[in-house]
Formats: sequence, structure tokens, C-alpha cells
Amino acid sequence: MNQPATSATDIITGQQGPDLMSDNEATLLAGLRWLHDTEQPEGAILQHHGVVLEGVGNRRFGFIPSGRADRAIVTVDVAHLTWEVKTFRITNPLRRTELTELTAQLATLSAEVVGTWNGHPAPTGSLALARPAHPTLLAAVARYHAGCPTHSAKTVLCDCDWYTTGNALIVAPTVHEYKGAGR
Repeated sequence: MNQPATSATDIITGQQGPDLMSDNEATLLAGLRWLHDTEQPEGAILQHHGVVLEGVGNRRFGFIPSGRADRAIVTVDVAHLTWEVKTFRITNPLRRTELTELTAQLATLSAEVVGTWNGHPAPTGSLALARPAHPTLLAAVARYHAGCPTHSAKTVLCDCDWYTTGNALIVAPTVHEYKGAGR
């Protein structure tokens, strides 16, 4: 029988241990600060799925500049799925209350969630944020959607180095600088 979550660590990671919560908090904080506060250089290009940062407790977090209803999105995914062989049923989906608990955790980091979808019994969940992504990050995604300016017929699937060069300019989030940093 499953035990109820007994600590803040259990809430986010599904596992116990004093370092797990702080590690995921650092991951969330790094992603949120990247999404909202990090200025991207002119010419930077980012594909619309944003970035993914590894968490702890078998979780991975995505930070999407512009998703559903043009909102910035945070996603949580089970990093390594396990399956029941006979039924192909996922045996380690997100917990039933995980999106609610993640909403509360994001609120402690000053990120207001205005909507959620997916979640239990799926291996992924999405949370729409009230605050939009940084304008320069949105511009980097817009450049991606506009496609290669030189070879416009190929749009985002151009064979030239347009995307590689622009994507190399992206200032990426780094988790290590936020470990132990608090809010």
C-alpha cells in the first residue's frame, strides 16, 4: 500500500531525503529565471519546445516560452518510464496530486499557475504560467517559427547552418548556480 506524502520532499519527488527537494527547487528556479529574466542576444533562435532540465526523483522539467494560449509553460515528466509487460500500462505515472503540489511549489517561487492539463495517470503534466516569458526569448522562438531568412522555402527545416548558428547564441539555464540559493 502506498504511504501518503509525509514531507515537502515527498510532494515533488515521490521519494524521501533532505536533498531531493532542494535539488528540484534549484531546477525549477533555474528554469523559471531563464524563462522570465534571462535576456537572449539578438539573432538567438530557439525551437518552440524550449529547454528540458533534469530533476531528481525520476523527474524532468520542461520550460516552454510560448505554448497553449501563448502562455509560458512548465512541464513535468517521468524521466524513466516502467511498464507492465502484459498490459503495456505505465507503472510509474505522475502521482495523483503531483500537478497540484507542483503548482504550490511554483507559487513559493513566485510563479502563478493559471491552468494545468494532463497529469495522473499520464507520465507528463503541463502547467501554464500567468507571467509571460522574457520578450527576447519569445523573439528567439518567433525567429525559429519564421524559418531560415535565406532559404525561406525550407522554413525551419533548412539544410544551412541558420538554426545551428542562432541556437548557439541561446543563453541556457544552469541549475548549479541556484542550488542553495533560495528564493
